[in-house]
Order: sequence, then structure tokens, then C-alpha cells
Amino acid sequence: MIARLKAWAALAGLVVAALVASWFGGRNSAKTDIKAKELEDYVDTRKKMDDVVVGDDPAAARRWLRERGQQQGDM
Repeated sequence: MIARLKAWAALAGLVVAALVASWFGGRNSAKTDIKAKELEDYVDTRKKMDDVVVGDDPAAARRWLRERGQQQGDM
């Protein structure tokens, strides 16, 4: 009788251990997916930043800054 209880307890322990292991595995998988998405977003942003054409005309830069300041002042 005691041996049978031990066997059932061991089986229940294995089931609980399997559930806990799968739960932790799912959490790690979700963290990995989130990290991959963040890295993809970073790469996209970096590509956009690198593709921007930067002019070397100081007058155009001043004009852009003045217009931008006026637009933000209207907010």
C-alpha cells in the first residue's frame, strides 16, 4: 500500500515538474520573440536613419530649424 502511494506521488511529481518546465520554456520563448522583434525594429530604424539625405547648405538648415520651431510653437 505504501509502495503504491509512493508510486502515485512520484507520478504526480513528474506531472507537476513537466508542467513547470513547459511554463518556464514558454516564458523564455516569449522573451526571445520580444527581443527578436526589438532588434528588427532597431535595424529598420537604423536603415531609415542611414538613408536620410543630409544637405550641406547652412541656409537650408537654418530655414528648416526656424520652420520647425514655428510649427512646434503652434502646438
